[in-house]
Amino acid sequence: MMRRASRAAALAALMAAACGGRASDTTARDLDRAAESYVRLVLALGDRDADSLDNYHGPPAWQAEARARRATLADIRIGASSLAESLAAASAPDGDDTVRRMFLVRQLRAVAARIDILQGARPRFDEEARALFGVEGQGGQVGRVGQVGREDRDKKVRSMLERLLPGRGDLAARYAAFDRQFLIPPDRLPAVLSRAIDGCRAATSRHVALPPGERVAVEYVRDRPWSAFTRYEGRFASHIQVNAALPLTVDRALDLACHEAYPGHHTINALLEARGGRSRPELLVQPLFSPQSLLHEAASSLAGALAFPVEARTSFERDVLFPLAGLDSAEAERHVRVGRLVDELHGVEADVARRYLDGELDFPRASAVLRRDALMASADATLKFLNQFRSYGVTYTIGRDLLARQLDARVTNGDEAGRWRAYSEVVTAPAQMVPSPEPARK
Repeated sequence: MMRRASRAAALAALMAAACGGRASDTTARDLDRAAESYVRLVLALGDRDADSLDNYHGPPAWQAEARARRATLADIRIGASSLAESLAAASAPDGDDTVRRMFLVRQLRAVAARIDILQGARPRFDEEARALFGVEGQGGQVGRVGQVGREDRDKKVRSMLERLLPGRGDLAARYAAFDRQFLIPPDRLPAVLSRAIDGCRAATSRHVALPPGERVAVEYVRDRPWSAFTRYEGRFASHIQVNAALPLTVDRALDLACHEAYPGHHTINALLEARGGRSRPELLVQPLFSPQSLLHEAASSLAGALAFPVEARTSFERDVLFPLAGLDSAEAERHVRVGRLVDELHGVEADVARRYLDGELDFPRASAVLRRDALMASADATLKFLNQFRSYGVTYTIGRDLLARQLDARVTNGDEAGRWRAYSEVVTAPAQMVPSPEPARK
């Protein structure tokens, strides 16, 4: 009896919150109430499944209430679906209110889809990526985004790598041997990464007005399924955890610094808080599996290339990071060139993720394809990540490609300032999603 009464009370509380935004027309006050309900639902889900909560920097009391209430997944799903449908059915004036309302609808539907997966649903890759991240594919096939012409592009990349990495053995083995030369010794990693973050910040601050007092703190951890993770704590501060158990080359360390800090995750969240403040309660929380996460991860995956075009990247790594790592800088230029080419093979990862999650490839075969075709030394770790986070990998690959196309369509080639401006506008846009396809410039 007590358990049933407690469950009923939790459901009633969630439903009361979820119904707060229901009205024949949606006013700003209605949206604020709906936004608070959304935040509480995401916190309730995060209490049941820690992987589902990316970050939260709102009132501590809301999180404490979620922990005390311990709503069931079924109840959270009912609340999220109810609120999403009421908001979708409501009318609202054009403009910011409509953008806010549709943002909440997309995010709430993703919450419901995530709960379905937690409860055992195993949709096809394309369906899951649409439900969680709002990705629309070519002909309805999300996993095919960026795959048209990929084999020819990959063949060209591999041909260039063959010339850069001559020798005996297959290309994957030669690349692995070459890559090992540039691993940062563990005792030098903090110094190298700290300087890399400083460099990313300097490059970003030349184009983006960072909030006064913004800051990042770095912690080194082990036994994690990822290489690094940034938790935004609010008041322009982020806490970055770096998995010291995974070896980092100089080039990957610079990418990680830009991805997690500047102009990646930390910068995006700090700009959102600076520009939105507390006027949009829904931005106090971010569920990991959502269209908003697709945008943030896609943008962060482009951060390194934005902050450091190849020539600047080569100079910074050769003259600054290589000496800190205690490595001979004579091969720095080739290290950067090879790293950028291998990065272009990320379409292989997207294709393998789809086939693996859809059951077309088993673990050993998927690992072999990643090693052979993507030159991925950490193939097993990538598949274990997919086992835990499933289609989240779409954010690094397909999401990145979609966002890159949008930036290309908005900016004339060579306009560095324009690209930074477009990047900043997209990541802080009220819709908080990767923009819809636009025609390329003539």
